[in-house]
Amino acid sequence: MTIVIIMKFFHYISLFLAGGLGVANVMLFKNHQRAGMPPAPPVQKTMMALARLGLVAILALWITGLLLTHQLYGSFSLGLAFHFKMLGASILLGAVAFLNIHLTMRAKQNIPPHPTIMKLVPPITRGALLIVLVSVAVFTTPG
Repeated sequence: MTIVIIMKFFHYISLFLAGGLGVANVMLFKNHQRAGMPPAPPVQKTMMALARLGLVAILALWITGLLLTHQLYGSFSLGLAFHFKMLGASILLGAVAFLNIHLTMRAKQNIPPHPTIMKLVPPITRGALLIVLVSVAVFTTPG
């Protein structure tokens, strides 16, 4: 049972870290967009670092989540709500991975992130998070 507690601890820490980093990145971009100026190179580097840390946090969520599922349930055949949760988590992972690739490519070219991509990623990630959270609420409710 100790291993489950340790995995849950890292799972929750990763959840908070991923959420906070995502919010910080969006706020940085939105503030620059409102000011009508592209992020300066140091801010771009910070945004890239936030995106990379967010990706690491999401990967940690996946790893700990898969280990917890195996440890607690012994199977991944856990019903429709669980599969929707995994769908939302997959969309989230894909969006954050795509954002990391985009930011890396743009930084190498020394140009700011594309505004359309930066506008599309937040609603996609919010939608994915909504799917995950609703599915978790349904999945963990007895009855």
